Amino acid sequence: MAHLHKIRIGWENEQLAHYLLSRFSFVAHPATIGDDLGSDFFCTIFDILESDPPQMAPQLSFAIQVKSNSDAFDASNKIGHLSRLELPYFVGVVDQTLASLSVYSAEALPMAFANFGEPGKLSFRLRDEPARHKSPSDFIDAHGEKPGIGYWDSEPVNRKLVLNCYHVCAFNAREDRLALREKVEQLLTVCRRVSLNIGSRRVEEHLYDWPGGQVTVHAGPGSAEHFRNNLHKRLAEAFCNFSWLLTHDPSRFNHDEFRVYEKCVVDLSRFGVTKAFEYAYKCYVDTCILIDDSFHRVIE
Repeated sequence: MAHLHKIRIGWENEQLAHYLLSRFSFVAHPATIGDDLGSDFFCTIFDILESDPPQMAPQLSFAIQVKSNSDAFDASNKIGHLSRLELPYFVGVVDQTLASLSVYSAEALPMAFANFGEPGKLSFRLRDEPARHKSPSDFIDAHGEKPGIGYWDSEPVNRKLVLNCYHVCAFNAREDRLALREKVEQLLTVCRRVSLNIGSRRVEEHLYDWPGGQVTVHAGPGSAEHFRNNLHKRLAEAFCNFSWLLTHDPSRFNHDEFRVYEKCVVDLSRFGVTKAFEYAYKCYVDTCILIDDSFHRVIE
């Protein structure tokens, strides 16, 4: 029985993508159809150290789905996988004629899931321009007009979400190591940002970074359950650092600034106490003891 040529072309594209990805990353490939999770490759970017002999040091990891064209595609059967995936997710489009792999970022997935939950249907649209330096809150202007396409066109219609994936870079078989390194750095920049956003969603600290340095906060049922505890953790961190500054670099300790944090923790003690708040208060007391000791040393 003859095999379908389309299947063969898909296999060839995967082999070319594997080679191009392997030039800058350690590549793992699900071995069987039963492992088809929606990611063709799991990659760990490496840096070539200028040692003798040169060594490869692992950096960040990502997942990528390989496609033969840049047409929009449905990913509804991968929603569970993508919602739980703790790696940056990309879509790669192979061009055999150019021996190239164009990489598109689905970096808005964590924010989309945080905003809308798991949609009933999900599709990806690949866009050849780089990501706009705006967040979803900027997509509607003062007159109610949409100034351009964002990471998703609108809130899901009938629980169907269309996510826009923006172009990051393109790798080809002919480029030298210098050109390759520049593109890998572009990819790493996205990976770093996405990894932070995935971590924020996982620990229910819903502050998200976007291209251009903008930050948005997602408030809602999940965030409302955790924001108090998150604040208490940050207060504990602040007082631990005040203590460290007093011990290791007193010139950087600002007493007036400490008093602002002190008022905050004292005022918050009137409300519900979490374990994080108990720890924050202990850190506050420890800092007060250090301040008193420092004051007595000065007097002496």
